[in-house]
Amino acid sequence: MERTSVPAAHQSNAQRTTRLSPHVIAITSGKGGVGKSSIAVNLGLSLAKAGARVCILDADTGLANINILLGLTPKASLEHVLFGAKTIEEIMLDGPFGLKIIPGANGISECVSLHPRQQLRLTRELGRIENEFDFLLLDTAAGIAETTLDFIGSANQSLVVITPEPTSLTDAFSLIKLMQRRRPGVKCQVVVNMCANVAQAREVYHRFSSAVEKYIGIRTNYLGHLLRDESLRNAVTLQSPVALFPESDPSSRSFIRLADALKQAVEADPVGTGFTLFWQRQFRRSQSAPENSSKPITRAAGDERAYLSELKSRLLTLVAKADTPSPDLAATLDEIQRAYAKRFGGSAINPQSMIDELIAEPERNELTLRQLAERLAPWSPAAEQSVQLEPTVVMAEHAPAENAPLVSVTARIAPVHCYDEHRFGSQQMLLDLLQRQSGSGKTALELIEILRI
Repeated sequence: MERTSVPAAHQSNAQRTTRLSPHVIAITSGKGGVGKSSIAVNLGLSLAKAGARVCILDADTGLANINILLGLTPKASLEHVLFGAKTIEEIMLDGPFGLKIIPGANGISECVSLHPRQQLRLTRELGRIENEFDFLLLDTAAGIAETTLDFIGSANQSLVVITPEPTSLTDAFSLIKLMQRRRPGVKCQVVVNMCANVAQAREVYHRFSSAVEKYIGIRTNYLGHLLRDESLRNAVTLQSPVALFPESDPSSRSFIRLADALKQAVEADPVGTGFTLFWQRQFRRSQSAPENSSKPITRAAGDERAYLSELKSRLLTLVAKADTPSPDLAATLDEIQRAYAKRFGGSAINPQSMIDELIAEPERNELTLRQLAERLAPWSPAAEQSVQLEPTVVMAEHAPAENAPLVSVTARIAPVHCYDEHRFGSQQMLLDLLQRQSGSGKTALELIEILRI
């Protein structure tokens, strides 16, 4: 998409807004498994091949997969930005034809519902780069989760993917109904995917759009269709999108037509208020909400839980980072543990579970296990530590009866010594005494008395 160069001094406010704000398109669906992410990738590549500056934000904060479809392996992802560990530029991936990818937060449950602080970070980070693109495509999660609706509400237009499957149509209907409640008037483009032919695609769209107009009261726009395509399925497996095929390939041509239709749709529609402005409003709304709440205590408790959830995710993110210095992280965790013990009077970690983990890998943790054994020795009675049979000399207050043998077999751990050298002298002295008195007929108690003299 060509942009004419106009001196800043001669630009109108509308022109500046057009230049500084990308077309934000939320690609979404009511049901999973309809090819939404594949369409987002191939559509973005087709726009980039045509000369547009395109960025795809993987806004599925639960099961991100845009980078997987392109065969890219991110070192960091969106959760690192949401929790302040990385900037947006540090996690951005380079795709074919200048396409940029912002990988999503995969597998961290706390990201599924964005906290206001995370919304603010996302706003600030994307605000720095959004003027670098013509199109910002948001690949949202399927369904009607709050964060999905927020991402759709932040877009200038939504692109809803449906298939001929009845559940896809009913779920998409529910999604559009909630979209209109959240942000009335948002433009809705519809793509029919996995259809058998053009006639079926138009018939499916006609039934769907008629129901939306009758029961929700809005009109949708038919953007195009994609036939059931084995090449598209194989391309997902091979991590090589069909948009990379030659333009003469039928699969590639389908997305070229779809990209052309999208450019015409957005160029006819003025650019809205912008992606970051929506999230700024969301943040201000969340900040002012407690003042109008009749239950401030409940809300404060919720904020505290959200903060702890964020802290947990931030620590997990640091652990997952390859470049995090392990001594620094260990010191932080140790400090948290001490603070918990001081506050609540006990350990936040189950000591038995920790020892079990150490024992599970004895070779790796040998030094730690030996140090623990030395520290715990005073609290470990010899009888309870028995692991082997070993002949030992019985020298204690509970001595055997008279005429009992001096040497008996007791079970004990070899390193644990029960002989009190401070009271009875060295063991060598005892051995010498036994050898000298071996034929005297004295009992053990009588020999001990000799040692005490």
